[in-house]
Amino acid sequence: MIKRNIYFLLAWIMITTVVFAQGRGRGQGPRYDASAEATFSGTVQEIKTLDAMCHSSTHIILKTEQGNTEVALGPSKFLADQKLQLSKNDQVQVVGAKVNTRRGEMFVARQITAGGKELTLRNGNGVPVWPRSMCR
Repeated sequence: MIKRNIYFLLAWIMITTVVFAQGRGRGQGPRYDASAEATFSGTVQEIKTLDAMCHSSTHIILKTEQGNTEVALGPSKFLADQKLQLSKNDQVQVVGAKVNTRRGEMFVARQITAGGKELTLRNGNGVPVWPRSMCR
């Protein structure tokens, strides 16, 4: 009886630890603040593919009037599925919000316009529009 209660207690501790360790949201990075949203244009200087929690993520470095700015776009597969093709020296317009991450300050894009194509990456609240199954 005591042994069974100990196993039950250990199982309960493990389950609650996992649940609380996951935190809020969908694990999609820093919280998006729509009130801090800005629109800016620039020239693509670099395209980076980074390993994220459950997929590879595309970031771009934009040269703007204020200097170089890193912009997080979203999962590389989602961008490819949407046929968003970026190259160095492309002119783009980004709507997004500045966030602080472990890697430093950057913009998280909600929408990007490049080559006459406009692509929505997140809704007005910053929730990603790509399928949740992309992380499974």
